[in-house]
Amino acid sequence: MILDTRNYQDSMENLIENIKAKMAETGASIGEVINKGQLKFQRVTDRKFPSGIYLQIAFEAPPTAPDGIRSKFSLDSTVNRIFIESK
Repeated sequence: MILDTRNYQDSMENLIENIKAKMAETGASIGEVINKGQLKFQRVTDRKFPSGIYLQIAFEAPPTAPDGIRSKFSLDSTVNRIFIESK
């Protein structure tokens, strides 16, 4: 996930806990969470948003969970992008 915290006032720990709770609502069991910090984008699509906070979350879930996770965060302004990879 790439997070957009420009208008977010609370702590980063609270934001991560909220994201984990929303993911758990879709049936995902959360594993390791890695905050990779603020990184610049290779291709900037918005000059006012040249970098974002990268968050890597390992989780196990049923096959329908990726669609549920994407729809759960589609209106969340703190989540800019989501990439889900299965292993």
